[in-house]
Amino acid sequence: MEEVSMMTYIMTNWQGWLAAATSVVGSAAVIATLTPNKSDDRIVQWLLDIVNFIGANVGKAKNNDG
Repeated sequence: MEEVSMMTYIMTNWQGWLAAATSVVGSAAVIATLTPNKSDDRIVQWLLDIVNFIGANVGKAKNNDG
């Protein structure tokens, strides 16, 4: 029964989670652009890797970020 309530929660709140994830990635990208060091660039790349993994952008379907 717990799986059903979790799926219901995800299905009813997916737009909020998507907006939050987009905001976090976008904010991190702006910070990485405005600061000259490489440590925050690695954090943004890590977040983008997670987003690409969730979106099944792996192998030949991977984005050409270079």
